Amino acid sequence: MKNELVIKIFSSIAQILELQEVPWKPQAYHKVVRIIEGLTEDVEDIYHREGLPGILNLSGVGDNLGKKIEEIILTGKLEYYDKLKKEIKIDIDELSSIPTLGPKKIKYLYAKLNIKNAEDLKKAILQQKLRELPGFGAETEKKLLEGIAFIRSKPKRFLYAQALPIVGELTSALKNLEGVDQIEVAGSFRRGQETVGDLDFLVISKKQEIVMKHFTSLPQVKEIIAHGLTKSSIRLDNGMQVDLRVVKKKELGSALNYFIGSKAHNVELRKLALKKGFTLSEYGLFRHTTPKRWVAGRTEEEIYHKLKMQYIPPELRENTGEIAAALQHHLPKLVTVKDINGLFHTHTLWSDGNSSILEMTKKAELLGMKFISFADHYSTMGITNPLNEKKLDQYLKEISHVQKTSKIRIFSGAEIDINKDGDLVIPRHRLKDLDVVIASVHSSLQMREEEITSRIMKCLKNWDIHILGHPTNRLIQERPPIQANLEHIFQEAKDRGIFLEINTQPSRLDLNGQNIRKAGELGCRFTISPDAHSLQGLETFPLGILQARRGWLKKKDLVNSWNISKIEKEFSL
Repeated sequence: MKNELVIKIFSSIAQILELQEVPWKPQAYHKVVRIIEGLTEDVEDIYHREGLPGILNLSGVGDNLGKKIEEIILTGKLEYYDKLKKEIKIDIDELSSIPTLGPKKIKYLYAKLNIKNAEDLKKAILQQKLRELPGFGAETEKKLLEGIAFIRSKPKRFLYAQALPIVGELTSALKNLEGVDQIEVAGSFRRGQETVGDLDFLVISKKQEIVMKHFTSLPQVKEIIAHGLTKSSIRLDNGMQVDLRVVKKKELGSALNYFIGSKAHNVELRKLALKKGFTLSEYGLFRHTTPKRWVAGRTEEEIYHKLKMQYIPPELRENTGEIAAALQHHLPKLVTVKDINGLFHTHTLWSDGNSSILEMTKKAELLGMKFISFADHYSTMGITNPLNEKKLDQYLKEISHVQKTSKIRIFSGAEIDINKDGDLVIPRHRLKDLDVVIASVHSSLQMREEEITSRIMKCLKNWDIHILGHPTNRLIQERPPIQANLEHIFQEAKDRGIFLEINTQPSRLDLNGQNIRKAGELGCRFTISPDAHSLQGLETFPLGILQARRGWLKKKDLVNSWNISKIEKEFSL
C-alpha cells in the first residue's frame, strides 16, 4: 500500500525543488503525483506483479522516477528525498500545506523573517510582521492565520481514491480464505464519501478464529488494536484503522444497514421501524412483540421492503430527505457507471498532460467510451506549456487528423482561464473554432465573496462557454473552496444553459454531492470530467459517478450519458 507514501514523498520533493528554483524537475514530480492519485490499484501491487517495467508502463513515468518509486516500494523511503531535506532548514511539508502559501512566498518569508514552520509563521502574524513586507498586508495575515487553523483542525482522513486500492487489497486477501462465504465493505466508503476515516468490513464465516488470525497477521498491519472471535481492529502502516466483524448469514443485511450508516439515517430509520411496530438493529428487523420475532435481515432490500419503502442506495443515506422520498416511492433512479458514453475535460501533451491526443483517444476506446472531449489549457497564468492563439490551429489540426482514424467521436476544446476581471484569456472570435469551451478559475482564489461571485457571473453572462470547470476550486483537505455565492452562480448557469462540472480528480471531486443536489434542484445539468493529465487519469470517472449519485442525479442530468447527435445539437456543433 505505497500510493500514499509515493505521493507524499514526490510532492515534498517537488516543493523543495521549487523552493530551490530548480527548473523543469518539479513539474515532472507533480505529473507523477497526479498519475499515482488516479490509479485504482496500488503501485506496490503493480510492481510485485510486473516488476519495474510495470511502473515504467505508467504514462509519464520515466526510468529515473520509476527507479525512485521502486526504491520507495522496496525500502519505504527514498535516499534522494532524505538528502534534499538536509539541504533546507524549512518544514516545507507543513508550510506548503497552508492554502495560498507557495514555494516563492515560503522562501521569501524565510529570507526576511527566518520563518521555518507554521508556528514561526503564526508568531510573526500575531506580531503583525508580515504586513510590513511588500506584497503582504493585514488581509493576507488574516488569510494565512485561517490557513494555519485549517491544517491543524482537519482530522486524519484519507481520500476515497486512496482508500480504494486498500479496500481492493484487503478484500482479495480475505475473500479467498478458507471458510469465508462472503465479504462486504461498509461505512463511509460504501456511501461514497469523498474522504474516509477508517474502513469497516463484514464477513460471513463459520471459521471465525482462522479469519481473525489471518486478518491480524496481514503484512500491512502495524498495530493490533483489538483481537476477538467476532470483531478485530488493526491499524495499517499508513495509519488507517480497519475493523472486521464476523456476522451470521441471516444478519448480513441488517449488519450492513447498521454499519453503512450514516448515523443520522440509522436513527430516523429505527424511529420509522418503531412507528410501524418493529425494532431494527444490526441483528435484524424484529416484530415488536413479546417475545420479539425476527422478520428480516438477510439483505438490506428485504428490510426496506418490510418497512414498505423503496430501497435506499447507500450514497443517499445522509438523512437529507431520502426516507420521506422512499416512503412515497419518489427516489430517483440514480445514474450508474454503465450510463456513461464519454468524457469531458482531458489534457494532453499540448499543455500539461503526459500523453498524446492519439494515446488518450485509444485509452478512451479501451474504456468503452463513444466520445472524448479534449480541453488543453489556454492560459497566461503559470500553466506548463499552455495553448495560445498561434498553437491553437496546430492543436485543432492534430485533433482532426486523429479523428480520421478513430472509432469514437472526438470533440475539440480548451480549458480557458477566467481572468480576475471576469473575462477569458482567449480572443472572443476563436471560441467558435472549439467544439467545447470550459471556463475555469485558476488564480486569485482568495477574493472576497462578492468579488469572486461577480467575476464568475460576468464570465457566465458575457462569454459563450459550455462548461464551468471545477466550480468551487477546492482541494480536499488541502485548500478550502472559494468563497462564492454558489446559488447565484448555479442559477445563472441554469438560465444560460451552461453545464456544471463534476471534476473527478481524486483531490477535487468538485462539485461534491451536496452542491450537486443544490444545483440539480435549481434545474442545472452536469458533466463528468476526469480532468485527466494521463491515461490513468481517465479511469477516475467512476469517482464522479459516486458524487453524482450522492447528489441525487439521474442519467438524463449528465450530458455524458447522451448520444452523440444530442450532444452536438446541444453544443450547436
